[in-house]
Parts: sequence; structure tokens; C-alpha cells
Amino acid sequence: MPKFDSILVGAACCDIIFNELPSMPKPGEEIWAKGLLLTVGGMMNSAASLSRLGKHVGLVTAYGSDLWGDIIESKMLEEGVSTALAKKFPGPYPQVTVSLNHQDDRAMVSYGDSGKVSDDFKSHLLSVIRNCDAGVYHFSAQRDYSEFIREAKNNNRTVSLDAVWDEEWLKSEGIRNQIRQSDIFLPNLKEAQTITGKQDPYEALELLAEMTPLAVVKLGKEGAIAKFQGQIFHAAGFPADSIDLTGAGDCFIGGFLYGWLNGKPIEQCLIIANYCGSRCVQSIGGYSGAPLEQHVVDALQDI
Repeated sequence: MPKFDSILVGAACCDIIFNELPSMPKPGEEIWAKGLLLTVGGMMNSAASLSRLGKHVGLVTAYGSDLWGDIIESKMLEEGVSTALAKKFPGPYPQVTVSLNHQDDRAMVSYGDSGKVSDDFKSHLLSVIRNCDAGVYHFSAQRDYSEFIREAKNNNRTVSLDAVWDEEWLKSEGIRNQIRQSDIFLPNLKEAQTITGKQDPYEALELLAEMTPLAVVKLGKEGAIAKFQGQIFHAAGFPADSIDLTGAGDCFIGGFLYGWLNGKPIEQCLIIANYCGSRCVQSIGGYSGAPLEQHVVDALQDI
């Protein structure tokens, strides 16, 4: 298998986004949106963000031989994300989210046909981990991934993790075990607070840094903080006129991994990540506003 800069592991889903709604619909009511976007989200947000920054990215995901799978595959190809590591199943395998965006709020309805793929996809993913080299493997720290994260470490892979919102899981020893096997962990503030039980961002960061060599906490518009090799870093957020927060944390991760893979100092990794997150929220969709590498270079020159 080819060498990748980064291999990302996770679900990709079709996102149907209605924006500029006059209000949220009430039961029995039809309203009309002024904007509509059909795109792909989930782990594709970070994959596309990192690919736009010039990295060779593989996405280990599953989709079907149906309309939804065709959309996912076409968006991966459009963004330069390799489909070589994706698992395409015969027949339908819909993964769809409909998002209704109104002002600073949103409501979502999702559907995922998760019953078909467990054994086949598990074998596929384990094969990728054992046989495909990359500068970093990035996973979501979720219940079903413990075996894969452990296998990555057993194969001397560098492991990066973010978190997904599952309050019970975030309070469990299971996620702490996953974090201990990671080299980089990048939760948002609410996730970090839930995992550690600490409300102060720096106290939460300190506890996370006891579990992983490089702990990062995303603070939204306030920027981000990190601890690495005993030193604490902070980078302020970039001002942005937000119209859609979808994917901001995912694009942050793409920017951070880009900086880290390029050997940048941690503070500069945070700055790049914050810039990518700020660009994301100024467009509809999880990665529509993700910048190109030249945009990042130009932005850093202005700091």
C-alpha cells in the first residue's frame, strides 16, 4: 500500500444542509430555506481540510453502491482524498444527516445503516493498520475503536485522537485508556471538562497531559491551549463572522496535524489550527471554507 502523510479513520456521511431559515419548523408546518447544500461530513471534514493543505490523505470509511455512496466517493475524489482505503459495500448503505440552520442554532436528523459492516469493515481496518504506513493515524476516541487504536500502537503507529459527544463514554475509564495510547489528543472544552471533571480549561489540560504526550484543548472563538513536554502553549482565536459552526473543530484538527507533520512548533500548530477553524465557520458546510496551503502561508506572514 502507498505511504500517506495521514490516515484518518471514521464515518463519512452525506450532509443535506438547509440554511437561512425564517424559523424552525413547527409540527405540521412547511417553511422555505434560502440556501441548500449537499456535501459530505463526519471524518471527511478533517480529511478534506488536511488534503487542501497539500497532504496525501487516506480516509478509512465505509459506503455503499448507492446514490449516497456515489456522493461520498465523488466528494473524496474532488478533494483529493484517496479512496484506496475506503470499503465499498455492494448494495445500499445510507449514512445521511439533514441539518436545519436558523440563526445561531440548528437541529439535525440523522440516519445510519450500521448493521451490515461490522465484521467486514473490522477486517479491512485491521489490514490497513498493519500494512499501510502514515505519518499519523487519526481516530475519533469512541467506544467501538479501542481495538483499532490498540492495534495501531502495537504496530508503532503515531496515533492522534479527537472526541465525540457521548457523556457516559467521556466519563468512563474506557476513553481514558484510549487517550493513554495516543500521541496527540484534541478534544473541545466541553469534552475535556467532562473527561476530567475540571471546569477550568487549564486544570483540564493538566489532567489530560498526564495521559498523553501532547494534549490540546479547543476553546472555540477563544482559540486553543496545549501542553507538550512540560510546557503550556496558548494561541488566540481569529476573528470571524460565523454563519455555520459545523466542522470547525474538524478543520482545526486538519490545520493542527498539518503543522505537526511539517515539524512546526506547537504554538504555530495552534495558530494554523485556529486559522483553519475560523475559515471554516464563515461558510456553510463542514469543510467548504477550509483554506488552501497558500492561504495559511499568507496568514502566518501577517501575524
